[in-house]
Amino acid sequence: MITITNDINKAEFITHAGNFHADDVFSTAFLEKLYGNITLIRLKEYIDDGSKLAYDIGGGLYDHHQKDAKKRPNGLTYSGFGLLWNSFGLKYLEKLKLPNKEDIFKIFDDLLVTQIDAVDNGEFSIESSFNIYLIDDLIKLYRPNTNEEENTCFLEAVAFASELFDKILKDCLIKVETINKLKNNLNIQNRVLILKEFIPYEYAIFYLDIAKDIDFVIYPSNRGGYTTHTVPISYKSTISKIPLNAKWAGLRNTELQKVSQIKTAKFCHRNLFIANADTLEDALLFVENSK
Repeated sequence: MITITNDINKAEFITHAGNFHADDVFSTAFLEKLYGNITLIRLKEYIDDGSKLAYDIGGGLYDHHQKDAKKRPNGLTYSGFGLLWNSFGLKYLEKLKLPNKEDIFKIFDDLLVTQIDAVDNGEFSIESSFNIYLIDDLIKLYRPNTNEEENTCFLEAVAFASELFDKILKDCLIKVETINKLKNNLNIQNRVLILKEFIPYEYAIFYLDIAKDIDFVIYPSNRGGYTTHTVPISYKSTISKIPLNAKWAGLRNTELQKVSQIKTAKFCHRNLFIANADTLEDALLFVENSK
């Protein structure tokens, strides 16, 4: 439970008042999960003297606005949330008694914390012809309108962030399971990863650093037959290292079989990243005829 106070003597935690962002909101959600009950004061100005846990304000251990702000090994600057996760993330995972906590810590940092750090520090941009809501944009939707009380809106944003935090942590657990499953059943032939059953491999191949060794993944499709999927140049990229044969784009069934000379070919996406055939042998032919 979070109690917001106006009395600094009663507060154990301090963050800034005014417009809130994903940084201070997720930090607050995380601290509530870690400590259970927290008493928080939101101030316009504060100089951290170490007597309380101050974040995203004060120039102390968990602030990032000072000239010598701490940076990640990759050069990105930590935000308050990143600094808190770096210090207390493993402690929280131990509290939850989760196995593989080092992997979960790293993946959660990769999937969520780094984005919040980069966006809050202005070290990230995305170019698109349409609107994309980043997590920070979603948090800003909770900011008060004219007649709304700021702290009430802040707590609503924290509640949303807390739920999202748990969803992403659950996703991390699934990813760890997939990583371990893939690591123990690795079958790579001629730069093709062949799976006995479908698992959500997309993140795992980059986490295990095997994406550099493969150009395609083949797995049994839940629609029947076998799917051939290209490997992107990076996680979540839409650019394939090697696209499927351009002559097959958007073709299906008889027409695709005629053009490709693959007997059981069923479908090839017009953007040349996925195709389907009835047999593993024919799924491999998609690869052989695309290199």
